[in-house]
Amino acid sequence: MPAVSVIMPVKNQEKYIEAALCSVIEQEFDDMEIIVINDGSTDKTSKKLNLFQKDTRIHIIGLPQSQGIVTGLNIGLNAATGEFIARMDGDDIMHPERILRQYNFMQSNPDVDLCGCCVTCFSDGNTISQGVLSFQKWHNSLLTGEEMRRNMYVDSPMVHPTFFGSRAFFQQLGGYRDTGFAEDYDLIFRAIFSGAKVTKLPELLLKWRDHPDREIRTNPNLKKDRLFRQKARFFREFDPLTNQPLYLFGIWRYGKSLLDAFREEGVRIAGVIDPSGRRLKSGVRGLPAFDLTMKLPENAVVINALPLSGSPIPEAAAFLAGKTVLNWVL
Repeated sequence: MPAVSVIMPVKNQEKYIEAALCSVIEQEFDDMEIIVINDGSTDKTSKKLNLFQKDTRIHIIGLPQSQGIVTGLNIGLNAATGEFIARMDGDDIMHPERILRQYNFMQSNPDVDLCGCCVTCFSDGNTISQGVLSFQKWHNSLLTGEEMRRNMYVDSPMVHPTFFGSRAFFQQLGGYRDTGFAEDYDLIFRAIFSGAKVTKLPELLLKWRDHPDREIRTNPNLKKDRLFRQKARFFREFDPLTNQPLYLFGIWRYGKSLLDAFREEGVRIAGVIDPSGRRLKSGVRGLPAFDLTMKLPENAVVINALPLSGSPIPEAAAFLAGKTVLNWVL
């Protein structure tokens, strides 16, 4: 039985699969199997994969028709025999010591259930957008489970191709679920709210490729409104704070979309705090609007729609100070 099973679902990755797979093969850790699930690729991905057939560590599972990433991931998990599972995507690059570092860490910290690492975003000849750079900075700043828990509603606090956990951990969670939302975010939510211990190594052990065909740009389940709906659903299902009086802070670009997501998921919002004061008479989406003089109940929870990556607003910081605040927008 290998120590580590690398699970790598791919679909139409002819441009990147060779570099990605080579970065796995060339790891400074040899006790592993590499399970590649070819999810009905229609380009030259299959031919590129055939070039690696002589490596006995590589097991290619070809699906004649695309069944989606959730099915592919679960097929990989069911085929895995390693003590640990390491995730990898077909368009990223592993640092040569990634598997070794994560394996050694998990061996030394048996109480940890899921371990990630920091990432470096890169692109072939294209400029990395400010949004991607902001996400990279935010993601790499969250190292402890406590930090990730506090930031759960901003975005997924651990990049999927950095996941490293015991096979037993993935089995206990029931693998991946097809909920109509982002499958990695779903797994992280379930892990953290089930009491799993998660952490992130501070080393930059994955080069996370940004390109026009990246799933975040092509998968409708990763669009803002869908992510808001996913966050609202998990907030309702798992977070005890949903039973407290809830107030949305700010409208800005995303406030109304957030309110729509809460309404669709049956989460009651008591009112909106509008720092601009423009909506005090009209309200927002049928909810009363209040200015910064509003005295919230002591047990109130503030849903912050102010983007974390924007310029700080002193008045906002002063109002939010000392309150229970959940940030929702990067």
